Amino acid sequence: MELLVVIAIIAILAAILFPVFGPVREKARQTQCMSNLHQLGTAFGLYAEDYDGYWPSPGGLAGDYNYWDQSGEGGLTTYVKNHGIGSVWCCPNKKEWGGRFKPRTYTMNSYLRSPADVEYPSSINILGSIDVNTIEEPSATILLFEGNPLSSRYIDTNYYYIYRCGNWSWAKGYSDSNIMADNPGRPWHNTVNNYLYCDGHKKARKPGIKTQGTLSTYEEMFEWYVNKSEFPEKYRTWFPNG
Repeated sequence: MELLVVIAIIAILAAILFPVFGPVREKARQTQCMSNLHQLGTAFGLYAEDYDGYWPSPGGLAGDYNYWDQSGEGGLTTYVKNHGIGSVWCCPNKKEWGGRFKPRTYTMNSYLRSPADVEYPSSINILGSIDVNTIEEPSATILLFEGNPLSSRYIDTNYYYIYRCGNWSWAKGYSDSNIMADNPGRPWHNTVNNYLYCDGHKKARKPGIKTQGTLSTYEEMFEWYVNKSEFPEKYRTWFPNG
């Protein structure tokens, strides 16, 4: 009888405590993810010190030395060497990897080029690195974000498993209608993603949501573009309510 009472008490305690363990574990993973972004932000700073105030380019073609994450020895590779699941390059929530490229769950803001704010697909051939001093509001401009994993059926020699550069439309949680991605409507950490900004501060927040076409909200998109002074006049017409 006493043994049955003990078992019953343990079962009750387990029922009470197990729901608590999940959020605690997820919070720990989110904190580790923030630490990863901090270290990558430090690497961007070291890169700028070595290259006269310029950051690596968000993207490039095979063999281009200056794009930020690559299989060669360019970009941040010399500053953050260890790739792989469980490394600084990956959110702890990513437990497995597919595709032929090195694991990475973080994506660079595609508008951080020279010239800046060029839309896809024209940006593909713009490899110019940005001078960090030309970013008008670093504290309000996204540098890195948690990207959206491509579905396994799209992983081949022509695709990165998580794109190395993009905008709000490739942040996990932006829309659940992206047929190319796995669970695209669900952010990395319950309801939020982690973001690194150009001034080095980090923030956990909800991703912007899809409005019309490939657009997000005005407030969300403002944080992606570099030339803030041009944003109101240049892009406000994209929004149905001005």
